Amino acid sequence: MRVVVDGRWPGRALARAHSVWQAAAFAVTRLGLPSVIVIGLLVRLALAPYTAWNNDVAVWFHTSLSGYYGVHLYDRPGFSYPPVWGYLLQVLGSLVRLAGFGPSFFGVQNPDFAPASAATADFTEFVTSPAFNTLFKSALFGFDLLSALLIYRLVDHLTGDAQRAKMSVIAWFLNPLVIYESAVQGAQDTLVGFAVLATLALVLSERQFWGGAAWATGIMMKLSPVVLAFQLAISIAIGSRSQGRFRGYRSQLHRIRVGHLGAFAFGAVVAMAGLLAPEALFGSVPAMLHNVFARTSAEVTIGGLNLLSIRYLKPFSGLLDWALENSSAVILGASIAQGVAVIAWSVWTAVMVRRDAVFGLLTGTVGTLASIMLLSPIANPQYVLWWLPTLIVLVFITGRGFPHLAVLSLAPLVFSLAILGPTASLAPLATYTGLLPATLVSNNAIDWYLAPGRLWGASLADDIFAPTSLATVVTLISMFVLWLRIAPGPEAPYAEVPA
Repeated sequence: MRVVVDGRWPGRALARAHSVWQAAAFAVTRLGLPSVIVIGLLVRLALAPYTAWNNDVAVWFHTSLSGYYGVHLYDRPGFSYPPVWGYLLQVLGSLVRLAGFGPSFFGVQNPDFAPASAATADFTEFVTSPAFNTLFKSALFGFDLLSALLIYRLVDHLTGDAQRAKMSVIAWFLNPLVIYESAVQGAQDTLVGFAVLATLALVLSERQFWGGAAWATGIMMKLSPVVLAFQLAISIAIGSRSQGRFRGYRSQLHRIRVGHLGAFAFGAVVAMAGLLAPEALFGSVPAMLHNVFARTSAEVTIGGLNLLSIRYLKPFSGLLDWALENSSAVILGASIAQGVAVIAWSVWTAVMVRRDAVFGLLTGTVGTLASIMLLSPIANPQYVLWWLPTLIVLVFITGRGFPHLAVLSLAPLVFSLAILGPTASLAPLATYTGLLPATLVSNNAIDWYLAPGRLWGASLADDIFAPTSLATVVTLISMFVLWLRIAPGPEAPYAEVPA
């Protein structure tokens, strides 16, 4: 089977689609790639200063402030992630101090948001400033752009179709979910998506040392890429014989392929050692491990974009209380299910990479990360960014799955907006401009959070969570079925791509 499905190019499929996102994407197909990049950056910069999901961004606020005062990353509690994003925030804090700005550069405490904080537990009184929002979100925009360029490079290289490659950039860089997560919410998950895609590109191009380094860097951003270990090892050891343009050692001996595995492992060790060196130097490794894994011992709140999203329907609303009372059982069950999913997708990868290494590795990666999300007790919408860049490459090189891509871009966005209502992210606008009262933003969040359900949910938010989360689950399962239908058979030749 060819990696690229012959037939009409994806732009026609987009033109036939009914979603607003796909129609908008088709409308800008005549723009040059630089214009697409400029439009995407301008939209991000317009949204960034006066918006933020302040409950999460408050952590970035304190982390950067620690860098401003020279406090080490894990010397104070609160930053519960691996260190890479924390390093970036601390560097920004140090630069702010070197530039001569005061601590107020980062934000202020607004007591008008105390009622929303107390009522919802998803709000905070700390409000980041427009200057700080623009500064740290610009780092996220940089990773959005790096992902866009890598997506273009891969699609262009695998298909030889520059127009198709440009469409793939549109699908990522002008994607409303991607823009929202980096420009409004300020989520660091875009870093993970770039690291995952970079790992795959380097592995497929036989740069195993650097592939291992990229994979380890992704783990040091968030732990999720660690679940790709088996698939990456399988692709390096087996898929080398069927990598189309990338194949360069199809007839080499087994010991040589083991050498490639060694190079990958060595790159991962070197990168991880380098990134952990500051923690080891300051004796902060125990504090880092405590912060990163502290949440695993907390009571479990279930929901999000996963199989447990049925709890948003009234007949299953009692699942939330049951999970809180049986947190250890929920965590154990989810861990076992995720382990089984990782093994199943590893077997899939082992079978597929023998027939088509690109298809096998890309589908195995998206399938694994998406399944981890589906089987987690809590799955936030930004987790989609872990595998969305890879999915976009897969969709555009095969020409299949455009409706799935549209749903998986829009449903998580609507879910995010429904958490505390569409005005919850306007705390910086209310605090720094006075264009709307801070008490109005606070009261709107409380009213939204406490509003009763009018359809099938126990609350107004549940009325929106249920269809968007179930749409995500059904779409992912449908996409897995699609892969079964288009997967190459045992007799398929090695992947063919244009020279």
